Parts: sequence; C-alpha cells; structure tokens
Amino acid sequence: MKKIGISLIILILLAFAGTFYLEVWLAKKIPEIINTNPDRNYDLLFEDVEINLLQKGVELQTIVLVPLNDSLATKMNGSLRSILMGNVNFMALIFNSKLEIGEIKLIEPAFRLIQSDRKSSANESSQAFQELFQDLISRGEIRNFILEKGTAEMFIDKDSLYRFGQFTDLNIIAHGIETDSVIATYAIPFKLKSIVTSLKNLKIITDYNQEFRVEEASFNSSAQTADFKGISLKYDNQISGARAEADFQKDLIQFEIKEFGLSQIDAESTIYGNWSIFAGLASIDSLVLEDLRDKNKPRPEEPEKPLFEGMVENIPFPIKLDSVKISNSTISYKEIPMGKASPIVLNFQEINGFITNLISTDSLQKDGLMKVDVSSNLNGYAPVSMSIDIPYGTNSFELDASMGGFDMVELNEIFEPLGKFKVESGTLRGLKLHMTANEKGSSNQVNFDYENLKLEVLNSDGSKKGKNGILSTVANLMTSKENLPENKNYKISRHWTNRNPYRAPFNLIWISTKDGLMAIVPSGLGNIFISDNKK
Repeated sequence: MKKIGISLIILILLAFAGTFYLEVWLAKKIPEIINTNPDRNYDLLFEDVEINLLQKGVELQTIVLVPLNDSLATKMNGSLRSILMGNVNFMALIFNSKLEIGEIKLIEPAFRLIQSDRKSSANESSQAFQELFQDLISRGEIRNFILEKGTAEMFIDKDSLYRFGQFTDLNIIAHGIETDSVIATYAIPFKLKSIVTSLKNLKIITDYNQEFRVEEASFNSSAQTADFKGISLKYDNQISGARAEADFQKDLIQFEIKEFGLSQIDAESTIYGNWSIFAGLASIDSLVLEDLRDKNKPRPEEPEKPLFEGMVENIPFPIKLDSVKISNSTISYKEIPMGKASPIVLNFQEINGFITNLISTDSLQKDGLMKVDVSSNLNGYAPVSMSIDIPYGTNSFELDASMGGFDMVELNEIFEPLGKFKVESGTLRGLKLHMTANEKGSSNQVNFDYENLKLEVLNSDGSKKGKNGILSTVANLMTSKENLPENKNYKISRHWTNRNPYRAPFNLIWISTKDGLMAIVPSGLGNIFISDNKK
C-alpha cells in the first residue's frame, strides 16, 4: 500500500510538472503561431501569456498592434488590454501547430487609424477595420468572435498627424464564423451565422469644416435591423459663420436626425467597405434640415443640376429601399436676397410622408416608378401636401401640390424682407399646382383661389420708409381683388416654364408656381415679382 501511495504521489507530481512545462512550452509556441502567416499586415506583440489546460483557455495580456506594411494607404496600430481564447484545441496546437479556437474575445482595444490621403472616403476607413479583423481571425479557425469596449481615433498623416475622427464603445459579437469563406458584408468579413455590432460617439470632421456625429449606432443581422441615433452634420462655426467665410454663392446645408432606422435588411447589403443598402423600410424620425443661400455672393461656374431621378442616381453607393418613412421633420430654407442682410425664411414643419421604391442603380430600376407623398405646414399657418411620380429612365417627373387656406397677411414675413410690398388684407382659399416636367421645363396648371386681396407697396428708394401711397393705389386698381371658382371670370393658369439647368428641381417647382400666380393676379403684383425674377 505504501508503494502504491508513493507511486500515486509521483504520478501526480509528474502530471503537475508535465502540465507546468507544457504550459511554458505553449506560452512560447503560441506567439510563434500567431505571427507566422507571411501574408499578415500586423504583428501582435504581448507581455504575458497565461495557459489553462484544464479550462482549454489562453489569455494574452498587454498587447500592442504593430503594422508591417508601410505601403498601405490606411493602416492601424493600437493596444489591447487582453485577448481571451476559449475552448482551444490544444492537441491541434501541439501536433499540427494550428489554432482552433471556439471563441476569441478582444478586451478594450484602442485603435489608431492613420490615412496617408485626406481624400480617402468614409467607406475606406470602415474597410480598414474590416481588413484588420480579417487579418486577426485568419490566423486560425475561430468559430466565435467578440470585441468589447473598443475605441478608435482616426488621423491623417500629412507633415504631422491631424485627428479627423473617433468613436467609443465598439462592441461586436459574431457567431458561426467560417474562416475559409470570405464575404465582405459585415465588420467580420466571413460567412457567419449572426453578428451584432454597436458603437457610440462617432465624430468625423469633413472637408467642408463640418462635423458629422452619430451618438449611437447598432446592427443586428438576425433581426435584419440597423439603428442610428443622434445623427448630425453641422458647421464648426455655425451656418452663419460658414456663410461669412464662403467666397461664392452656394447652398449651405446642415442637419440633425433624432433617429434613423433600417429594417428588413437584405443579405446582399454591405454595411462595411464598399457600401450597398438593400432594405424593406428606412425610417427617418425628427429630421431638422437648414439650407441657407446668400444671393449677395458671386455665383461660381456650376455644373448642370439633375432632376429627381439624377439626384437619386448620384448617391455614391447602391441603394434599394422599398419604402422610406419620414416623420416629425422640418426643412428650413433661408435665402438672403440681393442687396439685403436678412434672409427670407420658409419653414416646412411637421413633415410626414413616404418615399416608395427608392433605387439608385440603373440595372435595378428597370421600368419602375419612385413615388413621393408628403404633407407639411409652411411657417406654422399653411398646410401643404405634395405628390411626385418619378418614372425611372425618363428624366422626368409629374407633381401635384396643394396649399390650404390661411390669412394672407401671414405672408408678410416672407414679402417684407424683399422691401417691395406687403399684404394689407386677403384670404387664401386654396392653391393647387400640377406639373409635368422634364430636363427642358414643365407644363403647368395653377389654381389660385383668394378673396379680399389688398396690397401695400413700400418705398424702395431709401429716402422714405413705409407705404408708397400712389403706387399702392395704382397696384390695387390693377390687381384682381378675388379669384374664386364660383365667379364667371375665374382664372386658371395653364403655362410652360423653362427650366434653369443650374438649379435643383425645387427651383423649377417654385418658378412654375410663381408664373401661375403672375398670370392670375395681373400687373400690380405680377410686375413686382417679375422685377425680382430678372435679378
């Protein structure tokens, strides 16, 4: 019995010693295997390795990511607190020098992305992260990948490092990875069963002194959803400061969106790298967009502006959305007239509606039709609705728009900054516009129903302020006081409007409406508009 006990103790000691020396050997072997792929772009250097044979676990501690390929236009370095490997096949590691890992977990990685060219696009930055994860996972057969609490800073290397972006709280959970099947769709560019990603506090500084932000973003492949909260694009010194600094006349645009969501995302979509979005529904909640144009600035040489179909085709990556839902949104257009300092403001509030069959790629459009149906409220007093049919492949559109009744005195906040006239009294019963438009112009019908219209022409020579009595009397004598369907002399304008190819289709909509108003309301009001249009 004593010999058996001694033998058992020796066996136990030998087992402990063997386990110890095997773990020491593995601690030296693993770094060699991790950094053995000749095609790798990065080395993983770490201070310590802990092996747990019984729990089939490996932990790498205090890791530094070192780029090897200086020719990459976008490369990364960084550090990680630790990498945890679970359910490791130590037999494959010992006898075949092969990493077979059930799960790998990156804890608190801090990445530094460095671009050599500022012109690199945002999708190239996301592709750089995708290529890094591919580089790391390709070093073995890894079934599940987890990344927790990642952060990143993005720089441009031009004489010195300039930080143009960052994000925090990057989390990735990818299950069922097939490392022998590369598919550039998700952050982990392999065929897999499911992936969930999220990040916070994304900030990107654009070429136009604007900062793009996303407070939170998440994607779930199983649920086929993506959600983005707190999106904004704003000028560093506000839109008024950007106007003051601009050398030429252009539309200065900034916006914020409370929430943007995608659902029923198709498997053909690519969320990383070369983006493409195919989904059943996109939802835009609480968009607030501001557009400012200063007509006192000189106009540069501009390319011709496309119609609605061309605007969609100019989206820089493929999009196919069955439906886009817009809710609780506001679009504010501000234009500073020539010779004036204060802007005319058009606030389209409470915008709600749908865009159906939004497709940016010719091959997917076929003979389809994009349709826009929205309702809103102009400056808080005028209900507005609009329906646009845009047949693909025709470079044309058909539009029906209407405006509900209101006291026309409300329009003075638009007319008075022009310094020409204001409405003394009048009631709008309704305004309707029908357009059939192409790249040359539009065939229009305008119904403008109003009553009790009386104008007050303002002094414009600068010597006097206020009403010009003589011109006001003449204008009112020459202006129709009312235009109602029940009257015998009821007027409907049917007219053609030439398109300015250097302005967006919204300009054609406005000019077509204005031409109709001038035809229905004779010379008094019409001449005032005409003189402004010639400028």
